[in-house]
Amino acid sequence: MSDLKVKDLRKAFGSRGGIVAVDDVTLEVPQAEMLVLVGPSGCGKSTTLRCLAGLESPDAGVIEFGDRTIFDAARRIAVPIHRRDIGLVFQNYALWPHLTGWDNIAFPLRSRWVSREERRRRIGAIAEVVDLDRRLLDKRPAQLSGGQQQRVALARALVAEPRIVMFDEPLSNLDAALREQLRSEIRRLHEEIRFTGVYVTHDLTEAMSVGDRVAAMTDGAIIQIGRPDELFATPATSRIARMMGYRRLCAVTGREGRWEGTDCEFAGPAPDGPGSTYELLARPDRITVAAVGTAVPSAHDYRVRGGVVAGVGYLGSEQELIVDLGGRRLRLVVPLGRTFAPGERVDLSARVADTRAYPLTDAPETLDTPTDQETDE
Repeated sequence: MSDLKVKDLRKAFGSRGGIVAVDDVTLEVPQAEMLVLVGPSGCGKSTTLRCLAGLESPDAGVIEFGDRTIFDAARRIAVPIHRRDIGLVFQNYALWPHLTGWDNIAFPLRSRWVSREERRRRIGAIAEVVDLDRRLLDKRPAQLSGGQQQRVALARALVAEPRIVMFDEPLSNLDAALREQLRSEIRRLHEEIRFTGVYVTHDLTEAMSVGDRVAAMTDGAIIQIGRPDELFATPATSRIARMMGYRRLCAVTGREGRWEGTDCEFAGPAPDGPGSTYELLARPDRITVAAVGTAVPSAHDYRVRGGVVAGVGYLGSEQELIVDLGGRRLRLVVPLGRTFAPGERVDLSARVADTRAYPLTDAPETLDTPTDQETDE
């Protein structure tokens, strides 16, 4: 059974609805599944969640929670947010500053007229589940760290056992170490409590580690939805591939019944029939970098020559290289075994199995940068 069904959801902004934020989104979330909406800034993922929660009023579409219609534009049904039986976790915590942690967590229980004794039991239990020290519950938000505030927000969202829990960039305000810790905590909570969840993030690592399924969005629409490993292994479009971290290696064109590289040496099998140009994308950690004149692994069928190292960064066990390929810059991650220097000429190569081919319809980027470094408005 699906806990959430959305059909043809649409939301536009502007005096004449000229800015379409959500464009005919249709999806289903089965009971106890965590669905993650991921995409670059402005793709519509947060607006979609706000429509589901009742914070925005859609222009068209239907939203159902189980067998209950929450929104139907045609029938003019719009259940207010306080009657939707949801829990919300926001990026900025959204805690009442004048209330203690205990009273913040108790708020949804008081609004449901839960008895004092039952409130005490539930708050104690959920504080233990989210690993929140009981002594912190007597403090106000200003007296708590960012991580402690987000644990209070998590407890508040879960304490009333809502039908659906929604997360809007819940970890974006935290430092890297705390993000990693709470990411694991959210996954553990989901596996332990088995709530139905909708989670919004721009961070690819976060999406892949938290979600049972991931919906990749661009321009207000869901382009591909599936298990994290499915999206990672078989991105449906070049835009989704870039979202998954793939970067353009080179392009190939069909000529006289065979494939030729337009900006690389191509020795592998054709990704499709001849007659058009395809770009070959690969994961940055699957592209081999070698100094000019160094032998390229024999298993590598795609080879790009004439690159110049434009920048080098240290990443601990790896190093980051920015390689200039005739005006197009490619960001790569390589092991520390070989040190490269700015200005050094290098060749690139990759195996067929590590690349994906897509019709070349967009202008090549001047610099390929990962989606997970973007920020969402």
